[in-house]
Amino acid sequence: MSDSDPSDVNQSASDTAASDTADSQVAEEQGPGWMPAILAATLLMGMAGFIFCGVSTWFLFQKRGELAVRTIRGSYIPDIEQSRLSPEQKQLLVKRLETFAESVERNEYENWQAAGVMQRLQRLPVLQWGELAAVESFVLSQDEGDTEESLKQISRLRRAAELDQATSFDFEDVLSPVHEPADNAQGRQLIQPLTATAVDEVIVRARLVADRSEVPDEKFTDISLDAIVQEQIDAGIAEGGF
Repeated sequence: MSDSDPSDVNQSASDTAASDTADSQVAEEQGPGWMPAILAATLLMGMAGFIFCGVSTWFLFQKRGELAVRTIRGSYIPDIEQSRLSPEQKQLLVKRLETFAESVERNEYENWQAAGVMQRLQRLPVLQWGELAAVESFVLSQDEGDTEESLKQISRLRRAAELDQATSFDFEDVLSPVHEPADNAQGRQLIQPLTATAVDEVIVRARLVADRSEVPDEKFTDISLDAIVQEQIDAGIAEGGF
């Protein structure tokens, strides 16, 4: 076996070194690639998104009065007009809400006041008030010994709303036994006809809410929904929302 030529070994080492040097030069010529540009673009997009969100929030914040008027006229009043409230109650409420909306349009109130009033109005059981009246009428139509007790619990629930201790969410829960799904704005309606079993469950739930609200166990009369709405409008103007 012949020995390797030292010159061949040296030549091979030189070729390898030259190749490594060439690769290094190519890498240096190519630079760091697209990564810094991608990172910079991502950072700029994030900053732009942050600025956009801030501007949008500021814009909406400044438009709260206008949004309140649109909500009242575009949603709140139409829902009241389609509710089970009596015609007299509807007329009083619509007039009161229109008066407030017109005052907002005349810039008599600041944005935080308009937003505060809307927050309070949305918590009021205005639409449920008419449904509770339908339940009350059913109780009156039944010739049973516990009629007065049922009427007392209904009045206690109304009193809880008057004291701002029961909201529309509480009324929804109380009335859920007499609700069924429906294709309307609320997504539900009163079952027709009402049944004694369902109404009895409503009375039980009304008692629980009234007890939780620490309403005295007595019958209350002359509770006006219109007066409750006006009280919350006044509170929203004076204090804002919750």
